[in-house]
Amino acid sequence: MKRISKLLTMAILSGFFLNSCSSDDDVVDPEIEQPESTYADGLFVLNEGGFGNNNSSISYIDNDFSDLESDIFSTVNGSSLGDTGQSLTFDDNYAYIVMNVSNIVQIVDRYTFEHIHTIEEGLSNPRYLTLVDEKIYVTNWGDASNDTDDYIAIYNASTYESTGTISVGEGPEKIINDNNKLYVALQGGYNYNDKIVIIDPISNIVEVSIEIGDAPNSIEISDGFLWVMSGGVPGYAQGVGETAGSISKIDLSNNEITEELIFPNTTDHPSNFEIEDDTIYYTLNGSVYSMEESATELPEESLFTFTDITSFYGFEIEDGYLYTGDAGDYSSNGVVRIYNFEGEIISQFDSGGVSPNGFYFND
Repeated sequence: MKRISKLLTMAILSGFFLNSCSSDDDVVDPEIEQPESTYADGLFVLNEGGFGNNNSSISYIDNDFSDLESDIFSTVNGSSLGDTGQSLTFDDNYAYIVMNVSNIVQIVDRYTFEHIHTIEEGLSNPRYLTLVDEKIYVTNWGDASNDTDDYIAIYNASTYESTGTISVGEGPEKIINDNNKLYVALQGGYNYNDKIVIIDPISNIVEVSIEIGDAPNSIEISDGFLWVMSGGVPGYAQGVGETAGSISKIDLSNNEITEELIFPNTTDHPSNFEIEDDTIYYTLNGSVYSMEESATELPEESLFTFTDITSFYGFEIEDGYLYTGDAGDYSSNGVVRIYNFEGEIISQFDSGGVSPNGFYFND
């Protein structure tokens, strides 16, 4: 499981859904003709593995769910992927796999999975990654004993050389780019934070800091607005008062919050925020909810509850289906279940690795 707050145990982390899938920025479908290759037109499952066990892996599933290949990185390259797979990001040709405990980024050809390069320099508890203007940006939590050393590492996307860092507040987590701006959720890392920062990738300077709800865990951009889901602070966080989650809508023309929907109970800690076809989806207490982007109130009823899942880990929505990762006992292979919006299981299979935490579509 992933490293988390001084205030929380790793068992608490799994319940807080910090292992949700990457945002749509991390699941890019490039508008280019795809080459004929081994791993085109299918689904990658990132299996996080056990913390400190060096058993992370990636499984590949073809589009009709009839064939699953486990641990394709090791199969293709003859070496292990690393320890604690955190996230995966595509560009047109490559996949960038952030390994949290190994403190590396593995770069592979996204269609053959042949190893291209390993970034090893300048990473300390890396989390998520994005690319803009021939630069790679990686969020880092830094050292657990120091709450002022969190930063974003910058690399040249051609040479992979380190070109600098950007100091930010504690716990930079999800990072996305849009219209030549970087948007970073400061979730808190080893503590709790409540901000979104906007960075100019030309100057690499933080231009704007926006205070939102506690522990932002998801960010999406849609039609000129930045959407942020904040999970809030759980009651079992030692020494911290419990706060409810919220959904914030920020107008990117002026960086002002135009809508803030706060969940009614301090025990409400939502996660897994997704936007698909102008509809917002999120999970809360083992159920999935939906609402229109124009909504001014939170939905009272869920679409359905995931009754089959033992340990909810990964989540994604794609082409009208909901993909979930069940970590089970966190030591055996997990289970992938694919649902329709009526809650019916369309397909179910072994994830091919421990703790499936992310789904990435290589279309």
